Amino acid sequence: MSGYYPQNNDLPQSYGPMVSLPSPEMNRLRSLRTTVGVSCLILTAGAVFYTGLDLSLLGRFGGATGMVFATSAAGYAVAAACYLGIGIWVLVTRKTTSKAPLIAAAAVAGIAAVLLLLGLVTSPAGNHAPQYGSLTVNLLMFMRAVSALRIRPVPVAAPAARF
Repeated sequence: MSGYYPQNNDLPQSYGPMVSLPSPEMNRLRSLRTTVGVSCLILTAGAVFYTGLDLSLLGRFGGATGMVFATSAAGYAVAAACYLGIGIWVLVTRKTTSKAPLIAAAAVAGIAAVLLLLGLVTSPAGNHAPQYGSLTVNLLMFMRAVSALRIRPVPVAAPAARF
C-alpha cells in the first residue's frame, strides 16, 4: 500500500491559518508586475511585426543581403518568443512575491536595450531607421522590473475567526 504520510516538517507551524491582507506594498508590486507583463506583450507584437517585415524582404534579395534578413528575422522570432513567455509568466504571477519572473524580464529588457543601442549607433551606416520606441519600452520595462524587485512586501498575519 503506497501513499503519502506527512512528516513532522510538513505540519503547519501555527494553529491558525495565515491571512494576508492587501498592503500598499503589495498593491504597488502588483501594479508594477502588470506594467512589466503588458510591456512584454507590447514588445512581442513589435518583434512579430519586424519578423514579418524581414521575412517579406527576404524574397526580394538574394545572397548575403538575403542572409542578413534571414538572420534578423530569426533573431526577432526568438525575441518574440522570449517576450511572450516572460510576459505571460509575469502576468500569471502578479499576486505572488516570486522574484524569478521579474529577474527574467529585467535580464531580457537589459539585453534588448543594449542591442537596440548598438543598432541606434549603427543605423546611419546600415541605412535603416533606429527603433526608438522599442528602446524606450525596454528601458521602461527594465526600470519597472528593478523597482518591483526592490519592494520588500511584509506579510500580514491575522488570527482566523473562531466559531
